[in-house]
Amino acid sequence: MVPGRMFWLFVPILIILLNSGLVCANNSIRELMRASLTSSMPFGKDMGVEIEEYEEHANRLDYDDCGKKFLCLLAGNSDLEWDEKLIIEKYSINPARMDYTSPTVQFNVATQVGKTNPENCENVYSNCISSLKEMQSFLRSQGLSIDIKGKSSDSSLYFLWRQHTDGTEVEQS
Repeated sequence: MVPGRMFWLFVPILIILLNSGLVCANNSIRELMRASLTSSMPFGKDMGVEIEEYEEHANRLDYDDCGKKFLCLLAGNSDLEWDEKLIIEKYSINPARMDYTSPTVQFNVATQVGKTNPENCENVYSNCISSLKEMQSFLRSQGLSIDIKGKSSDSSLYFLWRQHTDGTEVEQS
């Protein structure tokens, strides 16, 4: 078989995997949220190495710019949920204090773009084809775990988003 034709045999499989959620480009958003949640906890200051790992991992995963677009769009919005406020607070930095050697500098810039001109987010981060609603749904459709290393034992925290419907909580799937 001709090598060029073999590629086209795998395209339908790749499309199925992407649509199934088994392979997802928005994992950077989950890593950014993991870093934000960990930073906000009372023990967060003791987990600097782990937070840095989450952020470096988010940076590597953000090849499609969806993490940056997510932050940009949220930063330009005043009506945010608690978790969205948390992630924006984590990556909003005064431009005069921005560390341009940090692995999060692109995420910090994304929040600045969103705060100054939210209409620009779609153009600046055009590699990401996901909408804000899709990215929010991806983040909240799965649980998120944080491992905490202790002196005598380790723990894991698991965050699960639920959707409120008519005053009752229903697990979001």
